[in-house]
Amino acid sequence: MKSIKNIIITTTAYVVAGLGLSSCDIDQLPLNEVVYENFWTNKDDVESVVASCYVGASADGYVENLLVWGEGRSDNVQVGNDLPDNLRYLLQGSLKTTNPYCNWSAFYNVINRCNVVLHEAPKVKDKDPNYTESDYRINIAECKFLRAYSYLTLIKTFKDVPFTFDASIDDTQNFRLPQTKFEVILDSLISDIESCKNYAPRRYSEVAKNTGKVTRAAMYSLLSELYLWRASDVNLTPDQQNVYYRKCIEACDYVLNFKIEQYEANDIDGLDLRTVVDREVYGEYGYPLLAEEMTPGTNNGGPQATNSIFGDGGSFESIFELTYSYQGQHTVSNVVFNKYGDGSEQQQMLANEKLLEVKPDNSASYSDNKLFSVPSDYRSIASFYFNETNGGYNIYKYVVQDNRAGDPRENFGTVGTAYTAATRTQSYGRSGGDPNWIFYRLTEIMLFRAEAEIELAFNMDAAAAPADTTSTDSTAAPSSIKMRKASIAVTGSSLATADELKKDAFDLISAVYRRSNPIVKTSPKYAPTQPTTYDGFHTLLMNERRREFLFEGKRYYDLVRASRRVGNTREFRAALATKYGDAGASVAIKMIQLDFMYMPVAKSEMKVNPALVQNSCYLDEQENIKN
Repeated sequence: MKSIKNIIITTTAYVVAGLGLSSCDIDQLPLNEVVYENFWTNKDDVESVVASCYVGASADGYVENLLVWGEGRSDNVQVGNDLPDNLRYLLQGSLKTTNPYCNWSAFYNVINRCNVVLHEAPKVKDKDPNYTESDYRINIAECKFLRAYSYLTLIKTFKDVPFTFDASIDDTQNFRLPQTKFEVILDSLISDIESCKNYAPRRYSEVAKNTGKVTRAAMYSLLSELYLWRASDVNLTPDQQNVYYRKCIEACDYVLNFKIEQYEANDIDGLDLRTVVDREVYGEYGYPLLAEEMTPGTNNGGPQATNSIFGDGGSFESIFELTYSYQGQHTVSNVVFNKYGDGSEQQQMLANEKLLEVKPDNSASYSDNKLFSVPSDYRSIASFYFNETNGGYNIYKYVVQDNRAGDPRENFGTVGTAYTAATRTQSYGRSGGDPNWIFYRLTEIMLFRAEAEIELAFNMDAAAAPADTTSTDSTAAPSSIKMRKASIAVTGSSLATADELKKDAFDLISAVYRRSNPIVKTSPKYAPTQPTTYDGFHTLLMNERRREFLFEGKRYYDLVRASRRVGNTREFRAALATKYGDAGASVAIKMIQLDFMYMPVAKSEMKVNPALVQNSCYLDEQENIKN
């Protein structure tokens, strides 16, 4: 006799994802007494398990792996204080199959919860007339989004993984599955999300649900990333890549147009968007990004956008984030606090000191040779700071919230002022709320689109070049393209030429950059200029993504995607060589192999599932040698 207890796991005391569902609601179910077959009778049964899917994605193990896998392994962070040995080894590149960070169970937990809902919900729809087609479609979208995001994270991390859409509801089922190829999984996820991308609502009536539950914009955001990863495959022909890049652009268009329409209609409850959006960026580029300073270059009350996105949470720019509201002693944000700190000196992970290896000063001009070449960028000012006590750069993003008690500038340094060890002298830990973990926000969709446009444009250049031309660099001057205005909807398909695509990509990157550097209005030297070569565009994009998404779990995967696209680890190695330098010669040799970018299969998984094949970079470990 199967119990529903295997499906719904008791939650801890916090409200999840803006659902208004707390642990006491789920705990009222007599889980040990409810027979599985008798549980799935009505709409409430389905929605309680859908809620548990969000709970699973919000759990410690899930969020911690998102942070550690995507950020801890990157060149953005370095070893901090009181770091557990397992995490220290991973950060330094010495990873063994016995390391607990190789555990993927939190993601398969969410995947199976979603599979169960998708298996049972159609039956409930036939039983309960109150479970409408609209309710059903929303639940399908929610579960397919969370399932696809979980699988995408797994293949970005492990490459080939066990894959199934079947629900595990019977102990007699055999789920000792072999790995499925990366590309096959991607194709399946794309097809799955395409089939239901319009099932989710454009908006919910409750404001918190518009960022804490899956919306149509979230579906298209995920789809844009899936297409971008599918295109980034050196084994595809340029024509095949271009199909996926255009699909990525189309998916981005939906999200960008939705946000533009929302802004133009001033359509968001309880907030006058005209008072918080950067008018300079919107007027010049047509994208409604929140302003750091309402009057550019005046240092008046910034960083407003940073605090709205990462402090208050659920911002206008957010598309989907895990939303927490504190209700007790246990908080999932302990994951973030334990890794980044709480505004105090004790941080397990520190910002990599090389992020500001050379301090920018007022006389500097923008250069892609340094990540932060000018002293005006809020991404450095409000994301990390030099702590004289521990001699390292403490991470601010997510864990420090503007206290609003005095001049917010006191907390974050001063735009236009040279960096010194004492630039930031105060730190404020969060109080009254846990930091949400953001999956997608508006600027990421803008930069997804820019990346697809750059790759598409230079593929087009290569196709048009003489047969004996081997370089993909373009030295032609960019054509004069009329800049997109706010009244013009985003339409990627209207960009017909390589030069148009390059100009639009540069505008997208510039809009994101300008929001965080409002002083550019009066100091143009602080702004980048449009590159003329592929390498120039690629470096600008990678630097802008790194600046914009510092400590958000994106950087390592950006390096992996770039390596997959060219079929080598040259850029990956250059980024991580110093960080992994202490791991020894064997690791330096392994870094040449593409498989080194991926985690090994946990030893415990190899023992229970003989169908699994170990990552080739870890076959030399004594525990993996077969007699």
